[in-house]
Amino acid sequence: MLACAVPALAAPQAISVHSGWGAFRDGKRCYAIAEAEPSLARGELEPFASVSLAPDAPALQLRLSRVIRTGSAVTLQVGNRRFRLSGEGATATSRDVGNGGSRAVIAALREADTMVVHARDRRSRYFRDIYDLSGAPTAIDAALIGCAL
Repeated sequence: MLACAVPALAAPQAISVHSGWGAFRDGKRCYAIAEAEPSLARGELEPFASVSLAPDAPALQLRLSRVIRTGSAVTLQVGNRRFRLSGEGATATSRDVGNGGSRAVIAALREADTMVVHARDRRSRYFRDIYDLSGAPTAIDAALIGCAL
């Protein structure tokens, strides 16, 4: 009989929590994450936002409350700024976004009180996911410090 040692997969390490936003470390990757505000509209999924803080590729990634229609525009409104996101299935991301890229999106998160994601689902119904950003700047900073980025 051959015995082999398999390293246990480590769970992400919590760094801190700030007004609904958590900062986590997962190996060399750190991120801030939050759930969307509760909605009366029925969604298919539990939406959340994750700010990945890898030094070479910071990005906002969103799991949407519904699967989007193929080719549907996904718009992110952060305060008075709007960004068009890349979207597929139930995921939207700020990678390769115009208007300054992911860094501009993350900077906007630090300055606003709320962010709203707008899109159309597979049945062409308009939906939106809303996030309270009051804890986002502190959680982002905690994640940066936690990974010494």
